[in-house]
Order: sequence, then structure tokens, then C-alpha cells
Amino acid sequence: MKDEGAKLLGFVAATLAIVVVLGVFGTRLLGAAAGPEAELITWLKKHEVPGASFDAQGALKGDRVSYQRLSVSVAPDGLSAVVSGTLDFTGKRDGVTISSLGFERVRFDRKGDEWRAVDGPAPRLNAILRALERRRRALQAGDIPQAEGLDEAEAARYRRLEQRSFSVDAWYIRSEKEGIEVSEDYRLKGRLPERPVDEKGTRRLSLAEDARGEFLFPHGLL
Repeated sequence: MKDEGAKLLGFVAATLAIVVVLGVFGTRLLGAAAGPEAELITWLKKHEVPGASFDAQGALKGDRVSYQRLSVSVAPDGLSAVVSGTLDFTGKRDGVTISSLGFERVRFDRKGDEWRAVDGPAPRLNAILRALERRRRALQAGDIPQAEGLDEAEAARYRRLEQRSFSVDAWYIRSEKEGIEVSEDYRLKGRLPERPVDEKGTRRLSLAEDARGEFLFPHGLL
């Protein structure tokens, strides 16, 4: 009886130890057992919760987020990886509504036993938003460079505006490998010599990726 009791106590102690270990290290241990592919997909899927941050500053917040059709490529040395797929994102940044659907590519480095996203969980989306924000600042300043396909009359109107204010309510982004299409809801306020201006509108924009992975407006800002 004593031997059976000792065995039972030993079994209970071992079970409790396993429960404690899984409680503390469970996700990491299970991820390691399943391989790096499962770890990386799990890392991204953790961002599919309302309020998750998608940039280093914490300004880009997701409301409804879904990573789909994910493909994982791990380097032979196991120290880096790339996850490609589709990101369906709805959220806000600095009061601007962001809705984006399209291709995303996330690079990872392995530090010890943990994976780290080199450029965050949505590098392509953030690169697009950087380009759109640069354009918004340029229009606010009336700094509109010449470009093939630029609407010169509209550019001249922006440059002539006094007390100029250009704001964006929403960007609706369709992101493909070949290019980016954006629908922008904006408001333009100011004063021309002949009349005041206060207009709301929607404009279609096209972006193209350069060799550095940044995005440009090949047909001008307008």
C-alpha cells in the first residue's frame, strides 16, 4: 500500500510539474515542437485581435484583421524566415480610417529561441501609408512637383490656395504585387483670390514600388 501511495503521489507531482511548465512555457514549447512554420504563423495570428498595434509607434491600430493564405519560407540556417500571404486590415491611424486588402510579406529573424519581425507585422502596409502621408504633407504645403500625367490645372489651384488645409478622412487600399490602388476621402479648405474653398471629395490614386521597397506616385500627386 505504501508503495502504491508513493507511486500515486509521484504521478500527481509529475503531472502538476508538467501543468506548471506548460502554463509558463506552453506556447513556446508547443511552437518548438510543431516547427518554425507554426511558430511564425502563430506570431502573426496573435495580431488578429482588436487594438493590436501594427507599427513601431503604436499609432496604427487594427479593429478587424485577418492573415490569410500564409506561406512560410525558412532559411537553411534556421535563423531567418519570410512569411508571405494576404492581409485584410481595417483600423485607424491618427484619426484616419485605414482599410486595406492585399499582399503582405513579413521578414523574421531568430534571436535565441524567439522570432522577431524585422519590420513589424505589416511592413508593406506601413510603406504604403508612409507614401500616402508624405503626399498628404506635400499637398498641405502646396509642394507639388511636376510629373508625367499630373493634372496641372488642379496642381496650380492647390499652389494658389491661401490658408490651405488638406486633411484625409480615409484611405481604402488594394495592394497587389504589381501595384497599389487607393481611394482617398479628403477635405480641402482655403481661399483663392476669387473665392473661398471648402470641398470634400474622393480621389483615386496609383502607387508603384521602387527597388528599395518604398512607394511612389508615377502619375503625380493629383
